Amino acid sequence: MVGFGANRRGGRLPSLVFVALLVVIAILAFNCWNASSRQALLQEEVAELQSQAKRTEVARGRLEKRNSDLMGKVDSHKKQLEQKEADYSHLSSQLQARDGQVKKCEDSKVKRRGSRPGGLRPG
Repeated sequence: MVGFGANRRGGRLPSLVFVALLVVIAILAFNCWNASSRQALLQEEVAELQSQAKRTEVARGRLEKRNSDLMGKVDSHKKQLEQKEADYSHLSSQLQARDGQVKKCEDSKVKRRGSRPGGLRPG
């Protein structure tokens, strides 16, 4: 058996070990504080990016709706243009037919005048 107090130090840590533990605790506390502050900054940045993404999505939705409306107007105008071109073609063919009838009438008028004796007009 060992005697009373033979190799015991009385429960005291050497001062060097105690200082080393305090330094480790300080380093860990600093790292924890640094990590939490960086985490807070990153959370703010994430929140800002999320709000920006929402605004972008809303703007994109508005642009898609506007694009859809404009495409509808373009289709409507194309149909109107096609209808007007068809009307123009139809009226042009009617005008050519009328021009042909006018020419026939003028030709027959000239033939009648030429077939009268003396080419005199009745008067």
